[in-house]
Amino acid sequence: MSLFLQSVYLSAGLSLVYIYALYRSHPFRRVPSVPTVLAFVGGMIAVIPVVAVRRVVPLPSIESSALALFGAAAIEEGAKLLVALLTISRYRFPNVAEPFDLAIYAGVLGVGFGIYEDFWYIFSASYPSWIAGDVSRFNEVFRGITLARALPGHILFNAIAGLLLGFAFFARGARRAAWVAGSLALAIGLHVGFNGIAIVGESPLLIAYVVLLVGVFVGIRRREKDRSPFAAVIRHVERSEGQWRFARSPASYLLADGFDWPGRRRGGLFQVYPVILSLAVLFPLLLIGVYVVNRALLWGAAG
Repeated sequence: MSLFLQSVYLSAGLSLVYIYALYRSHPFRRVPSVPTVLAFVGGMIAVIPVVAVRRVVPLPSIESSALALFGAAAIEEGAKLLVALLTISRYRFPNVAEPFDLAIYAGVLGVGFGIYEDFWYIFSASYPSWIAGDVSRFNEVFRGITLARALPGHILFNAIAGLLLGFAFFARGARRAAWVAGSLALAIGLHVGFNGIAIVGESPLLIAYVVLLVGVFVGIRRREKDRSPFAAVIRHVERSEGQWRFARSPASYLLADGFDWPGRRRGGLFQVYPVILSLAVLFPLLLIGVYVVNRALLWGAAG
């Protein structure tokens, strides 16, 4: 049980730091805490359909072929997209005020998925040496798998692809479907690239890939900051700029949750404390619940 709890909280520590950074990355506001927590919960629950599909359609190891590598990424990203469409896409203003909000929520959803994956890799890889009582081997494996799982993956795939979901949120008809399909394709492509490099085992190349994805996200943030309705409302009020091009009035954005005039966000822990407290209380219970469901699926398949 001690190893189980160590794996639970270590996986949380690896990923909640990334959630904190993502949550604070919005240039003008803090996205509301309730939909943020729901996105996290949805990401962890998305693990269940992945396990179920793999029981029905078993895939060979991703190291064995490019098709298996693509199939594994497609199943995981498809499950996350399905959960996103059932949760995130149902948000309304002011929970979603601009496309970049969906990048934040999708990234948090990716963290929820990645936390369980990190836990499972850490727990399953170190369990045999733990049971055998081989302390030196356990310490070696435990440290190695922890370091291997420390690099952010799902948060970057889904935050970058989530911007396209944001475009879909504000589109209609065929354009909405095209943006959703593009988001799925992008997430799968980024995921395949990450796993492919990890299989090759070139750590410097994998770190370079992660740095590249971080750069892409920073570039997206900069671009969306210039196009943000919150930036526009600041310009509109301060400079009396003329035509307002957004569907909602400037007052709607002025009063939106998490936006502090004039776009200079107040610092301090209390802005993120509700999210931290919710995740700290919810995380172990939710992870244990998902673990029990997944073990039931595995036992059912074995029987």
